[in-house]
Parts: sequence; structure tokens; C-alpha cells
Amino acid sequence: MVLELDVMLDKKSLGRFLLFHNYARVSGILGVVISAAAVVALALRWGGWSGTQKGILIILALLFTVLQPMILLAKGKRQLQQEEFKLPFHYVFEDKGITISQKEEKQQFPWEGIRKVVYHRDAIYVYMSAVSAFILPRSQCDGKFGQLTDFMKEHVKK
Repeated sequence: MVLELDVMLDKKSLGRFLLFHNYARVSGILGVVISAAAVVALALRWGGWSGTQKGILIILALLFTVLQPMILLAKGKRQLQQEEFKLPFHYVFEDKGITISQKEEKQQFPWEGIRKVVYHRDAIYVYMSAVSAFILPRSQCDGKFGQLTDFMKEHVKK
């Protein structure tokens, strides 16, 4: 079987991926815990902190819950302004692997070269390395999302 898709990455899909990628790791979870601890410390001992201490705790509270997500979303927006994201990527999924093309450029990835695949309700993230992934949003799959998910699960045994 062969599945073909044209994917034009959008701000919403890339933003969701960037947030997931950052907050699904230990460092992201630790950041949220630090922010939550700062909020709890502020709430429990508001009168016991000096102005400087309150300022530091407020910054810590906002750092991983407000500021970092805003920075990530801005990074995604800048990334989408790059030339390679202004045209759709053409994906071909077949038994030997995945072929991705755009204009004259073409790359092939055997199934064995895929590090991991993360299945979400709204997208599939195909990691080729620890930090880079192909994003396949459900909205871009032309009704083939379930079929693609099954096909990927059959071929990626990790």
C-alpha cells in the first residue's frame, strides 16, 4: 500500500508540536513544577517575602507557564516565515519508508531510521532525531489520518 499526502504546516500545528516537544520532556515538567512551587510559595507566605523575593517568585511563576510558551510560539511563527515552509511538503508512505519532497528536493527515510512516532488526536509526530520531527496534522491528511496511523504503527516497531 502507498499513501500520499501534501502537508502545508500552519502556525497552530507547529505551535502544538513545539509545546508538546518542550513540555513532554523532563526539563519541561521540571519547569512547570518550579513555576507551580513559586505560585504556592507566594500564596502561602505573601507577607513573609521581601519585595525582591516576591519579584523573583513572580518571575519564576511566569517563566515556564507564560513566558516560555510565548517564546516557543514566536519561534514557530518565525520558522514558518522561512522559504521552505511557504510551500507544501509531499509525503509518500510506502513499505520501504517515507519519501518527502518539495520542489526538486527529495529525501528518503527507511522505517528503521525513524527514532519514534508520537500519535496525538490532532497530529502524528515522526521523530528522525531527538530534536526534529515531521508534523502530520490531522487537518492536512484528507481523511486518511486513521489509515496513516495504522500504516505507521504497522511499520514502526518502536
